[in-house]
Amino acid sequence: MAGVNISLILQWLVLAAVILAVVGFVLGKRKTGKPVLTALSLGISAFVPIVAVVYLIFLLNKPDINPAG
Repeated sequence: MAGVNISLILQWLVLAAVILAVVGFVLGKRKTGKPVLTALSLGISAFVPIVAVVYLIFLLNKPDINPAG
């Protein structure tokens, strides 16, 4: 692990958490009744990548609350 910059890894991880939180908020508005809770849980799950991927797939496959049309 020589030469691995921990600061850079943490910056990327925080960036990924912010992006996932925004995606979680958008999906939460469309698919759940609690977008803030969805955004928070998806943002926190970014620190465990496999959980974030599974949760994101679950949200993408969940039907919309108010389908358009």
